[in-house]
Amino acid sequence: MESSAKQLNEVTEAIDKSKGLERNFSNRHIQMYAIGSTIGTGIFLASGNVIHNAGPGGAVVAYLIASLIMFLMMSCLGELTAAMPVAGNVQAYATEFIGNAMGFTTGWVKWINCAITVTAQIVASAIIMKNIFPDVNSLVWVVSFTILLVILNVLPSKHYGEVEFWFASIKVIAVILFIITGIGIITGVIGGDRIGFTNFVNDGGAFPNGFTAILASMLSAIFAFGGSDLIATAAGETKNPGVEMPKAIKGFLISITSCYVVCVVLIGCVIPWREANLAGSPFAYMFQNAGIHSAALVVNIIVVTSALSSANGFLYASTRTLWSLSKHGQAPKILAKTNERKVPVYSLAISIMFAAFAIVSSFIAADTVYLFLISLLASIDVFVYGVDCICQMRFRKRYVAAGNKVEDLPYRTPFYPVTPIAAIVIYCVIIVAMIMDPTERLAIICGFPLIFILYAGYKLFAPKLKTSAKQ
Repeated sequence: MESSAKQLNEVTEAIDKSKGLERNFSNRHIQMYAIGSTIGTGIFLASGNVIHNAGPGGAVVAYLIASLIMFLMMSCLGELTAAMPVAGNVQAYATEFIGNAMGFTTGWVKWINCAITVTAQIVASAIIMKNIFPDVNSLVWVVSFTILLVILNVLPSKHYGEVEFWFASIKVIAVILFIITGIGIITGVIGGDRIGFTNFVNDGGAFPNGFTAILASMLSAIFAFGGSDLIATAAGETKNPGVEMPKAIKGFLISITSCYVVCVVLIGCVIPWREANLAGSPFAYMFQNAGIHSAALVVNIIVVTSALSSANGFLYASTRTLWSLSKHGQAPKILAKTNERKVPVYSLAISIMFAAFAIVSSFIAADTVYLFLISLLASIDVFVYGVDCICQMRFRKRYVAAGNKVEDLPYRTPFYPVTPIAAIVIYCVIIVAMIMDPTERLAIICGFPLIFILYAGYKLFAPKLKTSAKQ
């Protein structure tokens, strides 16, 4: 009984450490926040590169596998966030259920991941605006978008959620219009020629480059779903997380998977796979084939909105992750301070400064940098997803040991323990496949040593720092 009480107290303490933020997010805010963070250049731009490398059928398989990876992780994360709604998500969970070193490592890795993503989205937005207004210096857009993101993120959570809801809604509307246009082209309602699935099966078939090409494209597909786990970040500022989080996660899983798979199928039908690439958005090609002459401008505006919405979501996540690190004693205490609106402004300032600092290097060989960032960010995501699954298994064990009933959980991971175990096995297979692929190996070489250095560094120096602090 004493052990059970201790374990229950530890869970309660984990939730208490996440207090200090406003709880104003509703179900629609949570879903749109996650959708807005996830739908970005991964589908609007990188999907063309996946189709070019893996073929239309291969791209569908790659995105389906990526959606399975996302589903397994979200199923585990759903149980954690509904039962323990904490703002730091994986960092807070790893600290409580694995150890301080792993919490420190995943927290800082997640923060770096989010900050780099903000940088990539700002740079992408500036480059696109340069195409629209070629005479305006890109630095103007970089500064303008950075200021805009800061303004949006100093809003109270209720107003932030409302802004992000409408921000993300623009992307959802664009995707719906894209789907309608694609179906119109395929059936001949638009353009007059019924093309059907000819592009999907011609020129080498649906899998022109074989299974190896699908594996090589997996990281780009995983990157497209990057940000799915940010739905857990909103748990710490949700009105009724036990009720809202399960509904939001289920709705998100259905909507985002359907959206991506349908879009990739349509692109594969409308655009020959050899013509799809990173040189332009496949969405632009789609509208051009529909005879809309202003397609380039329309799509550019949509992609800018998409990129900024994603950057907005990731800046929010990086800020809350840094705040949570501070609350757990894994970052300077000042970063846990909030203003009168309950916004962690110091964590926000550090996050946006990091993003702005990295922007300069991103202008060099934009396509190459973009593809490298996709691989690096996806490799970090795979690591974080694995930690999520381990945390869920340890949480369930502790929850039951404390005398609680699994039936009382507001959200239960389906097919437990098969789901988390299957997820971890799949993640390990992906990492091995990346190591074997020369084009993706660099991401592992850069990403995993960073993880090891953070973990080993904490193990080596944290005890000494704590000893010095006591003296």
